[in-house]
Order: sequence, then structure tokens, then C-alpha cells
Amino acid sequence: MRADELKQYHTFFTTPILAMGQSIPGESDLRINETATRARAGLLNVLSAVTMVILLVRPEWDPVIYVGPYVIFDMLMAAMFGLTPLSPSGLLGTAMTMRSKAIWKPIKPKRFAWSLGAIMGSTCLTFRLLEMPDIWLFAVLGICFMLTWLEAVLGFCVGCWMHAKMFGCETCALD
Repeated sequence: MRADELKQYHTFFTTPILAMGQSIPGESDLRINETATRARAGLLNVLSAVTMVILLVRPEWDPVIYVGPYVIFDMLMAAMFGLTPLSPSGLLGTAMTMRSKAIWKPIKPKRFAWSLGAIMGSTCLTFRLLEMPDIWLFAVLGICFMLTWLEAVLGFCVGCWMHAKMFGCETCALD
């Protein structure tokens, strides 16, 4: 299928509205725009960096109490309903990339990765609520930072790679 034919499938909202991804002719399963997911990862990368800086400079502000629930909600909504319309970072990432070329990838590996992201967000929040030493919190935040950086900058989704290794996925091969 030609690029200009695929361009018509790059929309802000999916059809139907709560579909996990786009139905692309010639593909048996739903697809998601990798360009938008990378933009979303970049936004979450900045959020994790700002959270760590605030924890270092102004620990009394305790941003994890606010950022943790946001990340958990964002990851769960993306894992259940895709990037739009319920994932706030997904909405912004999709809006930022509307004029960019869409790269269509399978949805199942992303869903798996976002579920793992929700677990990591829950871990951060749990560490803060249990008043565990900050080194544990910084360790998880540092991992979140690295994972989102890898996806946003290098296009390597560790969760997708894990999905491919665990469940097999020929179309998940790295470019």
C-alpha cells in the first residue's frame, strides 16, 4: 500500500472512538501509530526527569504523590483504549504528530509495555506511600527515565521487545 493511501488512516481519534488502534487494510490486527507513541514517551520522559529534579531540589513538594496517579491512569487508559481519547499524554502525543508520517505497528506489544508502565508507576507511588528510602524511589524513576528515553529517542520499546521474546511476534521485529 502506498504512503499516501496509508495517510488517510492517520486520524486523531480511532473509529469507533474507543477502539484500541486503527484498522489498516492488509493487516489482520489493529495497528497503532509508532510516531505518536514515541512522542508520548518523550512527554513521559520529561515528566520523569522533572520529577527527579524536584525530588532533589524541593523534596518537600513530593511530586510523586501527584505524578504517580497521573502516570498510572495514563498507562492504564492507553493499555485499555489506546492513545486517544482517554490517555492525556496519548492525546498530546497524537496531536503533536498529526502532520508527521505515521508508522503502523502492532498494538499487542504496546499494550503489554503500557501495562508494565502502570506497574512501575504503582511501584513508585507505593514506595512513596510506604516511606521507603529515596534511593529505591530514584532507582525506579531512573528506570522509567531510561525506558522512556530509549523509546522516544531511539525507537526501542523494551516492553515490546520483552513481548516479542515471551510471546513471539514476527511483525514486532526491530527496524
